[in-house]
Amino acid sequence: MSYWLSKAPAVGASGAIFGLVGSFAVFVLRHRGMVKGTEGDLRYIANVIVLNLAIGLMTKGIDNWGHLGGLIGGAATSWLLGPAWKIQSVSSEGRRVFADTAPIFSLIPTKRDES
Repeated sequence: MSYWLSKAPAVGASGAIFGLVGSFAVFVLRHRGMVKGTEGDLRYIANVIVLNLAIGLMTKGIDNWGHLGGLIGGAATSWLLGPAWKIQSVSSEGRRVFADTAPIFSLIPTKRDES
């Protein structure tokens, strides 16, 4: 986004860091029923995003377009490719069996057993 929307596109790692934050946010949102403490994680993620974007708006030389692009790119990539675990069944020993239902699997044809 920095390349397309900024007068002086930025270079650096902050966009990639925002991508990791976006990816983590999608993971936490997807698995909030399976992992304890996700409300606190989501609040922390939102605080980090808001604080960093506010600093970017108040400080000259920080490219928020790069930050937003990283955030959106990380979230989109994690949504498509990241794990989306669902409890498929529970074994006789009480262990949960998970299935990964990430959207990418609906785009890839699978080979079915035709016996």
